[in-house]
Amino acid sequence: MNRFFLLSLVFCLLSCGQPTPSDPTPPDAQGSVEVADEQAEVVQDLPLSLGVEYLVEVPAKALLGEEPNFEVLHKGMEWAEGPLVLPDGRVLCSDVPRNHVLVHDKGYTEVYLDNSGSAPNDYSSEPGSNGLHLDQNNKLVLCQHGARRVVRMEAPLDAPVGPFTVLADNYRGKRFNSPNDLVIAKDGSILFTDPIYGLPGREKSPLKELDYCGVFRIDPSGTVHLLSKQYLRPNGIGLSPDNKTLYVADSDRSRLTLTATPILDDTFALGKPVYLIKAADLAGKVKGSTDGLAVGKNGRIFATAPGGVWILEPDGEVIAKITTGLPVANVELAPDEDWLYMTSDYYLIRIKLS
Repeated sequence: MNRFFLLSLVFCLLSCGQPTPSDPTPPDAQGSVEVADEQAEVVQDLPLSLGVEYLVEVPAKALLGEEPNFEVLHKGMEWAEGPLVLPDGRVLCSDVPRNHVLVHDKGYTEVYLDNSGSAPNDYSSEPGSNGLHLDQNNKLVLCQHGARRVVRMEAPLDAPVGPFTVLADNYRGKRFNSPNDLVIAKDGSILFTDPIYGLPGREKSPLKELDYCGVFRIDPSGTVHLLSKQYLRPNGIGLSPDNKTLYVADSDRSRLTLTATPILDDTFALGKPVYLIKAADLAGKVKGSTDGLAVGKNGRIFATAPGGVWILEPDGEVIAKITTGLPVANVELAPDEDWLYMTSDYYLIRIKLS
């Protein structure tokens, strides 16, 4: 039997000064936050309702508990993306429109990296970084909307600063649209998606050089390969633990899909995709999209979709849905997989996992 929990939570804002009228406090959230950034003031309050729907009770309850435990870590972004948990437990996320990366640590949030998209703030509506990942040497790798490239930060994680090493900015001489999300394979390959969300004017942008939105691979030698151009708006991307299945979310409203595609060999040639989510019928009816995703060590998939986050077994069975009342852009599992982090509109939220 399905069960639905709506958890009413009390939000506590800790500040060294007094809250300002331009930073309203949502009535139903919990957590604490400090922001060392004047840009983070918000001009409206967004309704937040946190809950879980158990579709397959036994595994869902084993994962999320009888009464799920949510925490709101931060609010105030314009559009939060790309959550990443660092080895020391700090949590990063991109605020794409504001062109910076924030870091949350022990109840305090501040700007971690400014001009994260390596472009002027007025370049487009989304000039900043989006997807964030750590490579095999614990270097920060970023998808930069503004500069239209995938880069590596050479500075240490505890002293973040540019410049960046450009890993890829074009395919066969044509510049990417706006690299969005990425995953790093066991062999060091970087797989990433390239929709048009960061371009000024998006699909009508005069800067657009590719006539498709692709899924690409940067191999360990630095060569760029096109893996697929079958997606209209490829967005979230992930790999199964054995690196034999590629997951890609298509956020085009006419599709709203998540596919699982077999990887046939070490060149990452792809087989026939299988659809795990097909949610185009929910477009415009339920908040959210097929956007970001994370894959657990046991192969379980946490995928953003209409309504929030859908939790799927590797065979595609949906066992639970997490709701926030707002679109969820992306998710990230803590290294020990004891927390799931969610960037939901202007919130950074986490939920306890067993």
